[in-house]
Amino acid sequence: MNALVVYCSQTGSARTYAVWLAEDLGCDAVTLDQLDAKGPACDLVVLCSWFHAASIKGAKRFRAYMGAHPNQRFAVVAVGANPMPCADWPAAEKEEAFRHSFPADSYPDLPWCYCQGGFHFEKLSAIDKIAMRIYFAMLQKEVDKGSKRDAVALRMMREGFDGCNRAYLEPLKEQLGI
Repeated sequence: MNALVVYCSQTGSARTYAVWLAEDLGCDAVTLDQLDAKGPACDLVVLCSWFHAASIKGAKRFRAYMGAHPNQRFAVVAVGANPMPCADWPAAEKEEAFRHSFPADSYPDLPWCYCQGGFHFEKLSAIDKIAMRIYFAMLQKEVDKGSKRDAVALRMMREGFDGCNRAYLEPLKEQLGI
């Protein structure tokens, strides 16, 4: 299979997953900016990108590319700072966020997976740092009300972390038959 993995990455987590997946597929991992130049020659194109304000960065461009190349296969790796699905962080929340960018009625069979990335405040843009400070204040209010989940999230983000794990790509690889 001739494949290509394209990525958008602000702090490096989506790039990490793109490189790992490209190794598994035996192909290149390149920035989304190279999609139009390298994508048309491929059977499979995978977007690895990160959640930003409940949408996937670069999704609009990727959807346009998908529409222009209906005979190719596509998949998405959605990277976020939240932990992998568990009782406190249900899979339905990741699905809902993913469907903001790739609605089920338009993309019902699009293979995808969620992968926990990391959070590195120092790598954020100035605007994103401001937004995150506001978000931290909102989380602190919930923590003050007794939210253990928000206390965990706030602590993790304030400390920074790298939650990347190659094994998180396995569900997507299974969907793609790799």
